[in-house]
Amino acid sequence: MVNQIIKGFGQGLKKLGEETVEKLGEEGQKILESTITGKELLGLDGGVNEEEIAKKKQEDEIRKQKEISEVKSQISGRDVEGEMEKIRKQREDEEKQKEEVFLENLKRQREAERQQEMANNDLMMESSNPSKQKKSRGSAFVHKKKQQPDQSQMSQTSEFKGGKID
Repeated sequence: MVNQIIKGFGQGLKKLGEETVEKLGEEGQKILESTITGKELLGLDGGVNEEEIAKKKQEDEIRKQKEISEVKSQISGRDVEGEMEKIRKQREDEEKQKEEVFLENLKRQREAERQQEMANNDLMMESSNPSKQKKSRGSAFVHKKKQQPDQSQMSQTSEFKGGKID
């Protein structure tokens, strides 16, 4: 299907070139026919022979055919299908390269996610020990008793309750 499109594109370019050359030849012929020379304008020329007109038409026809063959050779000299194939291959290579980069990035991302998940699992395994959990978070209902200071920390005044004074 793609080859048909490319062939059609190449043939369309070829036809376009041929039509352009034909139109140029026709327009050139019309310009030459409508051109009035100085001799004709002044009436110095005794008239134009039909032989001269026929000769000019023949020369113009030969020139036109020569131009058409030059354009055809330029178009046929170019390997349009080869160029299209080259461009297609280049695009495919670029697409493959983009796909490889995408897959590599995806692979890295999944590896990073896997490592993160493993780290999270390790943390979960460490924190799943109930005795460590109690120690780390404590309890809202458990109140630690205040430790009474020993006698060396206290002054000699009335900080002792119900004890003897030395």
